Amino acid sequence: MPQKARLRIHGYGSVELKYTTEYLVDLEHAYESIFHFGSLLDDARRIPRYLKPWDFFDLMVWPQRIIRGGRSDTVRVNIPHSEQLVLARTQLNSPGFWEFLGALNPLEVIRQYLNDRHERRKDKDYRESAEERRLILENLKLENEVMSERVRLARDLGATNSDLALMLDQLIYQPLRALDRHQDRGVIDGAEITVVDEDDKASE
Repeated sequence: MPQKARLRIHGYGSVELKYTTEYLVDLEHAYESIFHFGSLLDDARRIPRYLKPWDFFDLMVWPQRIIRGGRSDTVRVNIPHSEQLVLARTQLNSPGFWEFLGALNPLEVIRQYLNDRHERRKDKDYRESAEERRLILENLKLENEVMSERVRLARDLGATNSDLALMLDQLIYQPLRALDRHQDRGVIDGAEITVVDEDDKASE
């Protein structure tokens, strides 16, 4: 069973309801997509090599089946109930926070992305170009242990650069980028994470 963690995302009260709803939907989608990314490659690792596991995914087809209109229709089916994202606690002062319970790996990817972007936004003169955004996401892939491990596994299974670009865009980059607007609106800021130990789990 994946290690559990609590992700606390700092935010603010007095936010219009529609923006709060959009934020929660986008965060859940990012979590589910990143979780699914890891699960797909973990499953592939268990397929006998003579079956050509990377061909099994048919990467030119399955991403479109997973993502429809920017929202996941089928990802949740592949996430065990015990690993789904849970809103554990909120404190909607200004500032306040949102605290979520879920699997450590996708929550850590989200935490790193939000914090990196939060730091860049402190520079009022900073404007994020397409090239800068590409480099930021490349750094996320290289620096995050979870992401880099999965990318290495995909390459070992025969994934090409084109295969990886498609999968990472569909399941990692697009869902994470959907969170940008919530930082830009001031709904959320940075984040911190706490690993949940066995005693914490027992008290849930």
